[in-house]
Amino acid sequence: MITFEDNVNRLIGLPYDAYKAHCWHLVEELIPTAPKLEGTAKSLTASVRHFESELHKHTLTEVKDENYKDRDIVILGRNNIYFHAGVYYDGGVIHASREGVVYQSMSSIKLLYTNIQGLRT
Repeated sequence: MITFEDNVNRLIGLPYDAYKAHCWHLVEELIPTAPKLEGTAKSLTASVRHFESELHKHTLTEVKDENYKDRDIVILGRNNIYFHAGVYYDGGVIHASREGVVYQSMSSIKLLYTNIQGLRT
């Protein structure tokens, strides 16, 4: 049986592709119960609006006071705009960066993003 950790190890280092393997595809792959976001957008601005509107269609429980648990969805952004997502695991976040799928500690994530919200399925 393939474990969550096996999937993480398989995915770390895979190339990033904004159309074939963007951040939410990674979330869906790691968390089968995550909502499936429909459609895509052709520009960055449209993608941000699409991402936020699709998330609002689904019932997810907000994680309060950074009480993250392994496999929580973490949405990330700046200036009150959320545009990126990953999965919390072992004190950090697995996400698709320009360099590929990476694992970063929460302290590193907090340096990159001013808005961080945890969601639980």
